[in-house]
This record gives sequence, structure tokens and C-alpha cells, in this order.
Amino acid sequence: MKICICTTPIRPIATSFPPLGSIAVIQALRNIGEQVNFYHIDYHRYTYDQNSKYFATNQFDMVGISAVVSTAYAYTKNLIELIKKVSPKTIIFVGGNLAASAEILHRKANADYCIIGDGEIIAQNLVKTIKDKKTTDDDLNKIRGITFINSKNVFKFTGYDTALAADKIEMPDFSILEDENCLDHYMPEPNPTSFGFDPKHKFKKGERQATVVFSKGCVARCTFCHRFEKGYRVIPIETIKNHLKMLMEKYNVKYIHVGDENFGSYKKETIKLVDLMGSLNLTWRSNGVRAHTMDLEMLKHWKKNGCGLTTSGIESGSPTILKVMEKKVSLEKNIDAIRSIYKADMATVIQLVIGMPGETDKTIDETIDFLLKVMPYYSEIHKNTLGLEMSINYAQALPGTPLYEYAREYNYVGKDVNSEEEYLLKISDKDAYDNDHFLNYTQQPLLKVLGWRAKILWKLFPKHAKANLKISPSKLMIIMSLFIISINKIFKANIGCHLTEIFSKFDKSIQKNPYSNASLYSTFQYGLKLLIPWNKFTYPFLMILVAFKERKNTRWFF
Repeated sequence: MKICICTTPIRPIATSFPPLGSIAVIQALRNIGEQVNFYHIDYHRYTYDQNSKYFATNQFDMVGISAVVSTAYAYTKNLIELIKKVSPKTIIFVGGNLAASAEILHRKANADYCIIGDGEIIAQNLVKTIKDKKTTDDDLNKIRGITFINSKNVFKFTGYDTALAADKIEMPDFSILEDENCLDHYMPEPNPTSFGFDPKHKFKKGERQATVVFSKGCVARCTFCHRFEKGYRVIPIETIKNHLKMLMEKYNVKYIHVGDENFGSYKKETIKLVDLMGSLNLTWRSNGVRAHTMDLEMLKHWKKNGCGLTTSGIESGSPTILKVMEKKVSLEKNIDAIRSIYKADMATVIQLVIGMPGETDKTIDETIDFLLKVMPYYSEIHKNTLGLEMSINYAQALPGTPLYEYAREYNYVGKDVNSEEEYLLKISDKDAYDNDHFLNYTQQPLLKVLGWRAKILWKLFPKHAKANLKISPSKLMIIMSLFIISINKIFKANIGCHLTEIFSKFDKSIQKNPYSNASLYSTFQYGLKLLIPWNKFTYPFLMILVAFKERKNTRWFF
């Protein structure tokens, strides 16, 4: 059969995480002798006309659409419509986390099949069945891991297939990305701070970084996270060793981004992996390490064997919200993990999710207190950045998560197909940092909730400026500087000011052009944070600023 696997845009700009799911399905289908093309829309961002020409010309028997996140719904629906228009006989199946909304994909977007879970074996079985023209309800019911609308117009899910065994997982064939002329995007020159180096650190020319996944699955069940399958499987060490050596020899990879969701959860295998990377003289980083698996001796061993940065899904500094998220980790353990990373001479970046059900001013204040407690344990490279290095996102109700079911149960999202599709369209093509996707489940006023991220950053910056940046300008100097910045902005002047000079030591954008719009905004906002404390007296004024920043239109602002 003539088959195409294509990606959809995951975020407004192309993600740097390689399309490993698509690659895995392509390899699996080629292993059974099928002719498979790869059409990488997420990277190339093809136009409507380019897509139309491509699918009209090729007339594929089957097209598999990889929709990694639910924010891809609108694009997926439009792409299916386009393919059906120019190639009416093409059978379309959808995989990825968007398949949690399988019935909507069938009834509203006209997808023929959805694949639930790891797609390698399921896609093979589906293609074989279609190829043999065995598509009765009974035939399709025999394929585990798919959804479809049966002959009686009833939505059917055939049940979960057995998870792919660890020794059957293939490492990705990156020549597939070479053929798409996008390998450099996924194997770029390394970024110093991403691996715990000083920003001025220079790498040898031609050295690359690559993302490698050593395991599949997750031991956690966080309430805001997609999770189709149970279990956690670590790929055999010999398979990983051969893959790493290939990356080094063929692509000059010297830096590894470990892309596992739960690196370190199986300690015996982890020690072997760490020793392997150390023996190969690789420098590496790991995102997705559970805080309760970390201890100082383990992290020191990682550091000794090339690890420069590791992160954990901290998510909240409130014990109440950690329970709502079902993180199954204590606040004290999170603090201990961050302290241990620091003592092991490694870097980390704290990642937060705010706005979960039950979030209040009190829980936000608990998160701020937590951040102040761990501020001394930020790595030196992050202590010297003007903006405190962290990630703060609002909770997003993604289909297939307990948070989404909560949203449906309490009528934040309607329970019928039309209402659910309306929600999927609303959150489509949104960045994780964007607030447009946010449903206010907190029972707090929306403007207050949208001010929580600003509150966290506002309260932390003066402490960061004094403790880490070692700057404490006088109130008079700040007022004079803000006045000069306003004059520069209004009259397009370039009068110098002390605040710009101070901040330019820490912010490259200010160093390059202290009078650019971005630099003026950066200097002005940080100056305000030093000048105006966040308290009950300044709160009304600060909320006006938040309303102005978050406004969708003039009416919304007022």
C-alpha cells in the first residue's frame, strides 16, 4: 500500500523535540514491507496550497496523522477535509494524544480510524486489515487499540492493546529526518545553559546535541497529564549503547538531551545508563526526573558522568495543590531535591502549573514561600540572569486527563460532541504559555487568577535582585530612570539612564540595543517591580496593569 505519515503543528512555532512517534510508526510499517512517505508539516509549515498539491498528486491509500497534543484539533480537522477533497479514496487514521477525543474526530472531523496508545503494532495490524479488505465490524473489533464508527453508527473502542515490550522498541532512524531536510533543527549546536554551562561557554565547531529516549511510559498519574497506558519500560542497555555510538560516529553528537518522562525511576538501569554516557564522554541533561527518586549521592554520580542539568515536575509549592495534582510527593522532598541538585553542582529550572481546582491566594502564597526557600539553590548561571529562570503555565484541561473530566463534570466543558468540539477549537493552535486556553475552575475572580503569574514574578524579583544580582538602586534613581525611559519611548529619544546601565549587565537584549522597544519594556517592567511592592494597597493599580496585558479587546479590559 501507498501510505503517508504526517505531523501537525504542535505549537505556533516548530518544537525542537523530534517527531519520535511518527518515526516509530514509519519504521514499523516499513518493517512489514509497506511503502511509507513522511510529510513533516510541523517543521515545514506548508501552506494550504502546498498540502493540497501534495496529497492530490500522491493519492495515498492511507494517511496517518500524528496529533501529539489536543491543541492540534483545528489543524487536524482542516487537513482531513483537504485530503478527502483532493484524494477521496484515501483512508485516514489519527494517532497521538488528540485521539483521546476520538469520537469527535470521527463524527466532526471525518477521521476513519484513531489509534489509542503506542502506534507501532496497532498501525501494522490496521494496515494489514485494510489491505486485506477485512473491514466488517467483526474484523475491526479484533484489532486492539483502535476506534471507529461501526455499521450501526455506534462509536467503538476495541480496548487497549498490550504495550510494546522493552526489547521490541526500536531506536529512531534519524535518516528519516535527513530525507526531510530538517535534521539540523533536531540536532543543533548545543545551547550552553541547557547543559548547565555558563552562557559564554564555547563548544567545538560541528558538535551536535540529540534527543534520546531510554524508556517508555510513566510511573505517575498526574491529574493534568495525558496517559493512555500503564507501565514503565526501559530499553535494553545494549540497544541504547549501539544507538548512542551511531549518533556519535554518524552525526558527531557529543551532547544528549534525555527525553524520558521518568528518567531515574528504575535505579539499577539508571546507573548503567549513567555509567554508559560517562564512558562515552557524553555531556547530558535530563528533564522529567521524579523528585522522590533524587538523592545527593545519585546526583553526584550523574554529575561525575557528564550530567549538567536536571529538572523535575515541581508544579506547585502548595501541599494542597500537590494533592489535587496527585503528585505523590511532599513539599519537603521537592525542596530536598532542588537543594541536592545544587549541592551536586548541577543546574535546574523550576516548572510550575497554576490555576488548578482549589487554587487560591493562600496556595499561591505558599508557592511563593516555596520559591523563596529554594532561591539560594539556583545554579550560578541562573542567578546571573535578569529574569528569574522558571516556567509558569496555567493548567490546561486536555482531553483524556482527569482535569478534563473534572471540567466536563462541572460544566466548564459541555458533555455532548458539539460542545466538546467547540472547546477543542477554542484551544487549538495555542502555546502552553498562552492563557487563552485556560478554564477558570478555581471559583476565584478571573482577573485575580490571571494576576497570579504576575504576582509570583513580581514578589520574587526584588528578592532575586538583592540576593543574586546584588543590585538595590534607590527609589529616586528608579523613578528618574522610569521617567527617562518614558521620554525616550514617547519622543523616540535616546537619553541614557542608570537603570538601563545596571540591567544591561544581565540582559543581552539591553546590551545590544538599550533603546529598542523590547529593552525599554524590559527595563521599565523590572524597574516597576523594584519600585512598587505587591501588597493590598498597590493591588488595584497592579490589577489594572494585568487587565491591560491580558486584554482581548477594549471591552474586556474595562
